[in-house]
Amino acid sequence: MTTWNRRDDPSEHPTDSSEPPRARRQPFESLPDDWARRPMTDPDLFEGVVDLAVFETFRALGGLALLLCQGDGRLMQPLTLERINAASPPDVAEAHLSEALADLHRDGVRALVIVIARAGTATATDHDLALRQAFARACDATGMALLGVALAVPGEVSALPTPSGSEAA
Repeated sequence: MTTWNRRDDPSEHPTDSSEPPRARRQPFESLPDDWARRPMTDPDLFEGVVDLAVFETFRALGGLALLLCQGDGRLMQPLTLERINAASPPDVAEAHLSEALADLHRDGVRALVIVIARAGTATATDHDLALRQAFARACDATGMALLGVALAVPGEVSALPTPSGSEAA
C-alpha cells in the first residue's frame, strides 16, 4: 500500500518500502490541467483525484464515497452514500452497495472507484480490507468495474492493494 501526506512531497518521503517506487504522486494541488481527461486507473493521478473529490470534513465524519466513472475510467461524478460508512459490517455494506450499484448500472454507469473515508491513520485495518473485499463482490455481482479502492483520512489518501483481478488501480 502506498500512502502520501498532502503536506509532504511524496517523491521525497515514501512511507511504504514494500512497494517498488513509482512515478511521483500528484496531490490535488498539483494535478495537471488535463487530469479530467485521464482515467482513474492512472496511478500517478489516483490519490490526487481522490484527495480532490473527498472533502476533509467528510473524512473526519466517516463515510463511503463512490467516484462514478465513464467506461474509459475518467471521473464522471463523485457521490456519497448515507446507508454505508467506514464502520459498517462488510456483509451489510455489500448488500446496500449491491442495491446502489444495480441502480447506477441501469443508469449507464459502468465503472467506479470506492473510497473509505474515516478518521485515524491511512494504514489499512483488517476492517478496511474486509470492506474492500465486500466492495469487489458487490461490483462483480452487478457487472460494475471496480477501478480501485482508496482510504481517505484527514490529510492523507492511500490506495488499498488490489485483492483480485476485478480492480485495476
